[in-house]
Amino acid sequence: MKKFLNITASLVLVVGLLAGCSASGGSSSSSSQPEKLTKMRVAYMPNMGSASTLVTGINMGYFKQEGIDVELVQFAKGPDEIAAMGSGNIDVSQIGHGAHTLAAKGQADIITIDDTSLADAVMGNKDKGVNTISDLKGKTIGTSLGTSSQVILDLALASVGMTEKDVKVVQMDPSAAVTAMVTGNIDACAIWSPSTITVRQKMGDKVVTLADNNTYKDQLQFPSSFVVTPAYAEKNKDLLVHFTSALFKAMDYRADQKNIKQVADWVAAQIKQDPALMEQGEGEGNWLTSKYVYDSVNNGTLKKIYENQQALFIKNKQLPAAVNVDNYVLYDNMKAAYEANNKANK
Repeated sequence: MKKFLNITASLVLVVGLLAGCSASGGSSSSSSQPEKLTKMRVAYMPNMGSASTLVTGINMGYFKQEGIDVELVQFAKGPDEIAAMGSGNIDVSQIGHGAHTLAAKGQADIITIDDTSLADAVMGNKDKGVNTISDLKGKTIGTSLGTSSQVILDLALASVGMTEKDVKVVQMDPSAAVTAMVTGNIDACAIWSPSTITVRQKMGDKVVTLADNNTYKDQLQFPSSFVVTPAYAEKNKDLLVHFTSALFKAMDYRADQKNIKQVADWVAAQIKQDPALMEQGEGEGNWLTSKYVYDSVNNGTLKKIYENQQALFIKNKQLPAAVNVDNYVLYDNMKAAYEANNKANK
């Protein structure tokens, strides 16, 4: 399958050249589309932070401009996405902060950062006696293990001298955690939007937000990234430049404030959610631009973001020792995609 994709990617470039589109530098012109599209299966999670770039790229036609037909496949969490890539069922995944531990462990390469999350929160049920972080001691907390929400939970507990040993953590997908919170089967939860919005709507004054990404913004940024397996990256370099070029166009569209409502509505349609609910999540991420990514690659900011992330993983014993982030962050892919878009626009 991977060999087929690599061969197809080369054919797409040839077709693009024959059709008179600008394929030099790794990007096709938006004025002409290749006749044959390369199919890519892309994993995402049902929220603004994970799905917004992808649905924008599809609805604006950016992937087709780059010779790619994207098939979206929904998952509940990043580690499951990476497992699916390892088995060959998925080509690319959009992952949140927590799943980056697997990239550091050699299971995935980062082709580009997407955004930094503001979507995670630790929430307590006041009727269960949870009004502060300290009140979590001995309580039952639902969260999705290995995700950014678990990281927020661990940071919150550490802020009052506790660890997960002082509470009862129960593995739950966000949708299950919402139900458990509303029915009173758990005392607190650590989840992300739009599940956080649903909990607030259903519980009203009975729920309190104890901590979120903003609580720890001075300590850490929570990046979301697009990843592939190292083997896929090695075999599909040209294709990934095209894919990332489309992502960058979509990121720039999303970053424009006048477009964010439209993007939220596209996400709502994709995940079959109420548009009004998704629009409440318009501010759940720092929506990065392609220029920010390019500049942060060149000035070392991006490397620092992933190094700080890794330091937290080590502190929380999710990673045994430091790994050179250059081993799994594909800076050259980001630079090539940005430069290709700039060349195509001249």
